[in-house]
Amino acid sequence: MRPAALAWALVVVVAQGTLSAQQVSPELQDAAFAWDEGDYVSALEGYLRVLDGPRGERLRGEIARLTGEPYRVVEMARNGSSVRAGPTGRYGTFEFTQGGVPMVAVVDLRGTPSIQSTFPGRDVVLSRVGTAAFLRLSRTLEVEAASEELASASGDRATLTAARNQLRWVETRNTQVVLRELGSGNERLVPLGTLIPLDMGFSYDGRTLFLAAGLPEGRDNQIYAVGPSRLDPDPVLTGGGFKRSPQAIPGGRFVLYTRPASDPMPRPPGFARLTQSEGFDMVDRREEDVLSFAGRDPVLSADGSTLAFLTERDGETAVEVVDLDPFGAAPGRAMRSTRVVLRTRDPIQNLALSPDGRLVAYQKRPFADWDIFAVPTDGVGPELQITNEIQHDIMPVFVDARHILAAKGEGRHRRSYLYDLADGSVTKLFHNNTVRTIAPEYEWAVGGTKLMVVSERDGDTVSPERGVYVVDLATEVSMAEVRERLVTNLDAERLLRSEGERMFAPIADRVRRATEQVSVERIHRYEADLFQFGSKYMTEPGNRLANDYLLRTLESFGYAPELQWFEPRPGVRTANVIARLAGTVDPHLVCVVSSHYDSVRRGPGADDNTSGTAALLETARVLRESGVSITIEFAFFTGEEAGLLGSREYVRRAQEGGKGIVCALNNDMIGWSNDHRLDNTIRYSNAGIRDIQHGAAMQFSDLITYDARYYKSTDAAAYYEAYGDIVGGIGSYPVLGNPHYHQVTDRLETINHRLVAEVAKTTVGTIMLLASSPSRLSGLTLRRSRVGVQVTWDPVLESDVTDYKVRFTRSDGAVQVRGVTTFPGDEPRVLLEDVRDGSVVEVKAVNDRGLESWDWARIRLAG
Repeated sequence: MRPAALAWALVVVVAQGTLSAQQVSPELQDAAFAWDEGDYVSALEGYLRVLDGPRGERLRGEIARLTGEPYRVVEMARNGSSVRAGPTGRYGTFEFTQGGVPMVAVVDLRGTPSIQSTFPGRDVVLSRVGTAAFLRLSRTLEVEAASEELASASGDRATLTAARNQLRWVETRNTQVVLRELGSGNERLVPLGTLIPLDMGFSYDGRTLFLAAGLPEGRDNQIYAVGPSRLDPDPVLTGGGFKRSPQAIPGGRFVLYTRPASDPMPRPPGFARLTQSEGFDMVDRREEDVLSFAGRDPVLSADGSTLAFLTERDGETAVEVVDLDPFGAAPGRAMRSTRVVLRTRDPIQNLALSPDGRLVAYQKRPFADWDIFAVPTDGVGPELQITNEIQHDIMPVFVDARHILAAKGEGRHRRSYLYDLADGSVTKLFHNNTVRTIAPEYEWAVGGTKLMVVSERDGDTVSPERGVYVVDLATEVSMAEVRERLVTNLDAERLLRSEGERMFAPIADRVRRATEQVSVERIHRYEADLFQFGSKYMTEPGNRLANDYLLRTLESFGYAPELQWFEPRPGVRTANVIARLAGTVDPHLVCVVSSHYDSVRRGPGADDNTSGTAALLETARVLRESGVSITIEFAFFTGEEAGLLGSREYVRRAQEGGKGIVCALNNDMIGWSNDHRLDNTIRYSNAGIRDIQHGAAMQFSDLITYDARYYKSTDAAAYYEAYGDIVGGIGSYPVLGNPHYHQVTDRLETINHRLVAEVAKTTVGTIMLLASSPSRLSGLTLRRSRVGVQVTWDPVLESDVTDYKVRFTRSDGAVQVRGVTTFPGDEPRVLLEDVRDGSVVEVKAVNDRGLESWDWARIRLAG
């Protein structure tokens, strides 16, 4: 068999798949079905039985893949970015900030990964011989002066922008290129003179650094070589135009660089930039010749044998391939012959070549979403589809000749998968080994058998920290690790379920009767009515039509809705629609449940956010006759897609009028599903509300719920900014996984109406408990005395509170809960006589129906 045909035979089995352990193990199959249905207690119990049985070790890997991470994961840092892996897989790097200074951390990837060293710098490139090149800012007097000028700048935005641009330019002029031996830590400065560095790449043997750099006022830039004995930059070629991204091809003969369409150089403020024809060049240093190509996105195979790139003509995109002879004696002119291995009218991005150059993979969008495809570089054999997901599959990278790494999803919730081209298996690589909390990933770098990942592994998308992790693809998790994972998750699931049942117990029958009224048919009717208005962007006619529809529909339910008209910009009027269900005990306190009804300008927004609007309408209908203690406001916001305008207007008026908002839910994009599962993500700021939503979903709906601390860039942010940590809500799972997001294809036929109904049930249950329970206490303080710790808090807002619960840790490590009863007019307080130093003291209020505050008020005892 010819080599290319052999390589293709290796790939073809992707389409065929293999028998999995689930098909040969009934016990594992039962547990996997329970997992698929969201019955995680039964699933985890079943997996543990399998592990403890005679086939446990054989099925350990399969259970690991089904429940979390299959390979050993080591955390390198709680916060970092810009991961890089060297070409030999020995070293990796990531960047972080320390005291405002950009820093580089070097990771030794051999064995158990560990941080070898840190030093000031950024934009690292790594060689095959343990050398790093990077940029470092010199803190000159000029830089200090520009920094002080920005710090003291005040006035309009233009003044601040000018000061920032001036600092950026001054820093650019004072940036050095440094070479560092990673083993010894020895450093050498590259004497740039007045050159400004752009980007860099090492030769294959690691002895020469190729640098794209130019003069501050120059109308072009050049590629320079920095050798091991001569650090002065030596021009590789002369000529006009902009150049960047130098890549040295193995053998040392060829250097490739791209010609971007616009000037890439950092320039002084006000500099007039030029444009040029996009393409790339390959310099034959032996023949002193330059081969120019009109394509884009060139990639090289690891062995230097193959070059692939994209060209476009007459509405078609072509994948073109060039055979290289980097170690041979072929003349430069032989490099001009190319062949086309694929032509298509579909968009194509992100080419990747196998290490031996026999396969080229890429992402292509034949329909609404991107998928990964591959084709042989010799042009023999058909195009093969590697992925077939409804979500976007993007950014393929060859780990080795047999495996492709690719990311799945949208930028705010991507996950990495490993595709085995030999047996067709697909492995989700990274997780956090928890059932509920999602772990978005953002960056990946492959170094041999190690994968460096930047991720919010804790599910917190609000804090600025993103952790750096190393996945060891050569080390599977052990039996003990898998078993501990299952036991920990089983305990957590049982507690989540039991706590949910306990919290809802006083009103469970009422909630069940209410949620049983939720109608899929009605929800579809709302969606169909709203969908026919087309775009509901605030400047489009559909916005006013939707506004009128919401007003009429709420009136038909028996509400007297309010229109909050405002002008977000001159000549544009739009309105929020607000309906109130007055509380029976404390009507001055308000719990808000909201969704935005507008869409992007270009599309009808069936998922974003007609789905949330329909669920909110049904929630309002179902709750119309229910009695709750505090007022519920149903808020239909406008202008979300123009910058959260409606929600911020609502909150502005609420604060101005002294409205006592104590809790809020916001649902956004809840109707799209990429498979048969009815799942969505709880997007929250408050963990107490999060757990109530989990409990409502488990008891009163068929919704499977995951969670992430997530409210930025949504209407929930308006509540948080004004009222603090009081927000919950539901959004898509995977987060923003809908390929129709903000597209004209966000149409009604892509919506799962039953999924919207299950979210409505969960929302009904959650809001009924929130609006019937005391809110979170405030003003919690601790004061030590000779006899113990005095705990005090502010009087409650609700009039029906009778008792309090106080939870703390004693000096012997036991957790204790004390009941506290106060009388009207008394200051709420309790004396705790045995509290461990460092213990968190927590307090909840309890009303006369036995319902507790929906979250603990917390404070830590110093010590």
